[in-house]
Amino acid sequence: MKNTIQYPQKIKKLFNALKKGAEKPKKPASSDLIEAIIFAALSQNCPESSAKAAFKKIQSHFTDYNDLRVARREEIVEVIGSDITDAAKTADTIISLLNAVFQKYDCLAPEDFAGAGKKNARDILEKFNGMTPFICSYVMLTVLSAHAVPLTEKMVEYLKANDLIDPQLDNAQAASFIEKQISASNAYAFYSAIRHDSELANPKAAAILSESKKTAAVTKAKSKK
Repeated sequence: MKNTIQYPQKIKKLFNALKKGAEKPKKPASSDLIEAIIFAALSQNCPESSAKAAFKKIQSHFTDYNDLRVARREEIVEVIGSDITDAAKTADTIISLLNAVFQKYDCLAPEDFAGAGKKNARDILEKFNGMTPFICSYVMLTVLSAHAVPLTEKMVEYLKANDLIDPQLDNAQAASFIEKQISASNAYAFYSAIRHDSELANPKAAAILSESKKTAAVTKAKSKK
């Protein structure tokens, strides 16, 4: 793995620069399992702003989440289609996951999920039909405050494009590597900062890291004098 030593340093520099002067991000007000699953499913392949708009439409259109669970794919697509790129696939994911929760707990408000412990909870989530690594990590982070950093495909591409992780890593390996560099207390702030920057038309990362290189070069030159 090339630049193994440099990756953590660059990740730390970028994270510190992105959060400097920015308002500290807050985790979602709700730690509801079902809401986290739905939002993660909506946001894993599209900008967070689009997911928020689609989530509001779902809440307005459907009576409750059980109504969403038994809805036809076509109805869900009609509700979220203007905001979500692959609405049909997203609708299938939502239906599959809500049904998985219902089949296990016979309801959509399982009281014993959080009490299962983080390891057991992850095992439970990973067995749900329709579950993805991003959705699982998002639920673990926001619902259980576990040490997890959800990475969308776009975030992984961003990290590789800015030489922050080895380009040969797959998404799961990328997430595992990042989690080793970021403390549990900073996990949500890092996720929020990187996600936000990766979704900008002109991400700040390139300029920040370029400036870091210039500073390092100047420091090195001065030390030789």
